[in-house]
Amino acid sequence: MYPYRSSRYLRALLIAALFSCAATASSTETHFAPVYGGYLVSADFNLDAKNHAVISPPTAMRPGDLLRIRPLRLNNDEYLILQKCKLPDCTQSQVVRAWNALGRMGPDLLISNKVPIEADSTYMLWMQRIPTRGGNSFSLYERNSPPLVFRPAGSPQIVSASDLDGARERGPTRIDRSSTVGTAFIAKFEGGSVVRMQLLRPNTGAATVALR
Repeated sequence: MYPYRSSRYLRALLIAALFSCAATASSTETHFAPVYGGYLVSADFNLDAKNHAVISPPTAMRPGDLLRIRPLRLNNDEYLILQKCKLPDCTQSQVVRAWNALGRMGPDLLISNKVPIEADSTYMLWMQRIPTRGGNSFSLYERNSPPLVFRPAGSPQIVSASDLDGARERGPTRIDRSSTVGTAFIAKFEGGSVVRMQLLRPNTGAATVALR
């Protein structure tokens, strides 16, 4: 019922490319800059080299760091997904956050756009386009799924009006271009949607100096 053989193969290639990118970049120093509010901030995010469809956080991320993700604009048929999976095999994953054109999805009331990094996990940010007749959007989703698979949940009416099989076959939306602006990483997807992100690290050194 879920992904076709070709889409499974594509996702396997993407995941392999992400791990290869992380291994290659592990020797590269992640750059942090101090910002107001007691944090160090990095914009050294990575794209998968093969398809330019999946964004990975800076390789130097560690437990206690925070991902700050801010979609600037999404179209009605687009869903921005942040997944995490446990190392080393990453065979199963969990949707940590998801956004549609109206904002954050899911039943939980969340007032922060910061996501804490957990130990022994890797994170993937990507976009899925799901055309729906009538222009409606899903507001719920299943948390557990294979990596790079998004399973929205909703009424029978919106499910039947949506091209879920086609979306799974297409896979993640490609990123048209990306850049670093100040202390933020900016990605623009095919279709024009934009997301802004940063990795934040509590500046314990600054706190120590302030106490002296």
